[in-house]
Amino acid sequence: MNTPLKSSKPIPLTALVFIGWLFLMTFIPFLIILGMSFLERTPLGTISFHLSFNNYLRSFQYIYIKVLLKTVWLALVATLSCLAIGFPVAYYLARSRGWLKQLGLVLLFIPFWTNFILRVYGLVSLLGNHGLINQLLLEWGLIKTPLEILYTRTGVYLGLLYNYLPFLVVPIFSSLEKLDPALREAGFDLGANRIQVFWKVVVPNIKEGVFVGSLFVFIPMLGEYVIPDLLGGAKEAFLGNVMVSQFFVMQDWPFGSAIAGMLSLLLLITLWIQTRWSRIGGFRNGIDNAKS
Repeated sequence: MNTPLKSSKPIPLTALVFIGWLFLMTFIPFLIILGMSFLERTPLGTISFHLSFNNYLRSFQYIYIKVLLKTVWLALVATLSCLAIGFPVAYYLARSRGWLKQLGLVLLFIPFWTNFILRVYGLVSLLGNHGLINQLLLEWGLIKTPLEILYTRTGVYLGLLYNYLPFLVVPIFSSLEKLDPALREAGFDLGANRIQVFWKVVVPNIKEGVFVGSLFVFIPMLGEYVIPDLLGGAKEAFLGNVMVSQFFVMQDWPFGSAIAGMLSLLLLITLWIQTRWSRIGGFRNGIDNAKS
């Protein structure tokens, strides 16, 4: 007896609107940038519709590779620093109850009530030679000359840490909130101490939140432009600064598009590593469950 085929459910209107918006505002602009990266800029400043890989070959010059490596390194260090600071904060908030938890979440998101540019300029007023930090240290006699923080790599690092820390705390906090307290109790009942429960019970169950939160921080840092420009000056240029300068200063749109293509490829590789890592982790968990 033949059974009738089940009719597929129609795609909801909200999903169609989202797909259309994503296609128009993300996919098409990316295709335009990708196509422009294979064109050339003439000596007169116009764009020649002659397909070439010269822009990508130029992007492998030592000066641009050096900027790329510096960008990746500082973004990685800032991400690990956010993790070292943000994990205890998320853990404390998840274990807190009542008004204390609400107060902690409010304090965490207070900086986002102001504009991003204003927050960065606030750091300029704090870290400058005549800023609040140097003035206090000089007044207390802890230093004799102002500390050189602004327009250095340290200033860029502090700016990244300050602005992106909440983006890492929230996913970890959400994972810890969903963690069943009975798992900790079971660990203690089986004779594990606090450190063993933390590393063998808590961390394995929230590692997805830790990795996703790290990506939420690391990926935007790679393309950051404002923080290195305002806190690092010309001495600490990120790949995003080089890309923007090619578009709006040098008027070399094809080469700027090639740099944007390289940055997009780097982000895709990062996402691929995350997906691969998640699948391997899920596969291993399945094997462990099957053995037990």
